[in-house]
Amino acid sequence: MNKTILAGIAAISLLISSSTSFAGMGHMLYNPNVAPLTIINTISEVNGSVAGFVDSDGNVNGDMTNPDNVSIIYPISGIIYATVTDGRSGESLGAFRQSGTIDATASFSTAFFGLLGDWSQLPATLPWTMTEETIKVNGSTFVFEEELTGRAFPQLGPVEDPNVTGTMSLRMAGCAGVREVSGEGEYAGKVGTLCLNGTFTFQPNFDGKGVSNCTIVVHDPLQ
Repeated sequence: MNKTILAGIAAISLLISSSTSFAGMGHMLYNPNVAPLTIINTISEVNGSVAGFVDSDGNVNGDMTNPDNVSIIYPISGIIYATVTDGRSGESLGAFRQSGTIDATASFSTAFFGLLGDWSQLPATLPWTMTEETIKVNGSTFVFEEELTGRAFPQLGPVEDPNVTGTMSLRMAGCAGVREVSGEGEYAGKVGTLCLNGTFTFQPNFDGKGVSNCTIVVHDPLQ
């Protein structure tokens, strides 16, 4: 066997070996996070409605007769599900099982009422906040370290085609620090952050339904 044939066989063997190794590496579980971090991915379904209004002095009112009313008080509650993720693409495939519940109070500016009209007349983003949140996941209870700060994005347009579905789902996002306070469950005593990325759909009476794709990343605090 001449040198040319031997060189060709060696090159093919090296290529096959490299390709096999690369494919194997591509299918290995890899996590570049530091070991103390625990990452929880969830999908939550919530419902909400207007509970009242708060004026610029912090006074809670039951109607809109006071011209100083500036914020909509909007409690939400719902169910949290564990998610199934495609290991090849990282895309969420859907919910696996119920893993907890959520109860919170959102605060929207009265500009949000403009979502019942022409979205093109609204600003690119609408700020909103959330307080008094209680999240129960896998037997642990989390509360906010401070209020969640978020943004709604009407200028991104609705997610679905309203001519087909009859609804218009608004893109929303927000983040906050969280702390586990029950001392129970899988994440007892941990602290961390929560970020949501979801949609919310308001009905003509301003009742609404939302879906949040949430990531909670927690760790044990240093004593």
